[in-house]
Amino acid sequence: MRVMRPSISPLDIRKRTFSLRFRGFDRNEVTQYLEVVADDLEELMRTLDELERENGHLKDEVARHRESESSLRETLMMAQRNAETLRTDSEREADRILAEADRQGERLVQQSLEKAAEKEKRIRELRVERKNFHLKLQGMLDMFQQVLNFDKEEEDLDHSVSVMRPKRKDGEAV
Repeated sequence: MRVMRPSISPLDIRKRTFSLRFRGFDRNEVTQYLEVVADDLEELMRTLDELERENGHLKDEVARHRESESSLRETLMMAQRNAETLRTDSEREADRILAEADRQGERLVQQSLEKAAEKEKRIRELRVERKNFHLKLQGMLDMFQQVLNFDKEEEDLDHSVSVMRPKRKDGEAV
């Protein structure tokens, strides 16, 4: 808003002359008064100019501050959006990592269960093999025992038969 300037300047006041009349005002007094009014008006105009310049500077500074504020506000909004995006991306990444860890954990558990089942199956197979080996071994031992028994019976039979035979003489052939 522009301040209205007086239509009269200090110079106009100083140059102003009045016509002379009979029994008019004292010229010196009027001139001195006009000089004081002109000085005051000049000082007021200087102050007004200074205030207008200062007002202009302040308006420029306010405009710069508003631009800075606007820039800061935009920067803050961008930082908030970036932070939100980063948080969202981080949550998404964390969810992905957790899901992958769950899948891998389930896969490891499944593999462990499969290996345990294979080991149990192998243990059962080995037990069956051991039982079969024991049965075969027992069969072989029984067979050897039968052979030994048979040999013993044969030997006992040979001894009993030899008692009935005549004794050989030295040098005789059997």
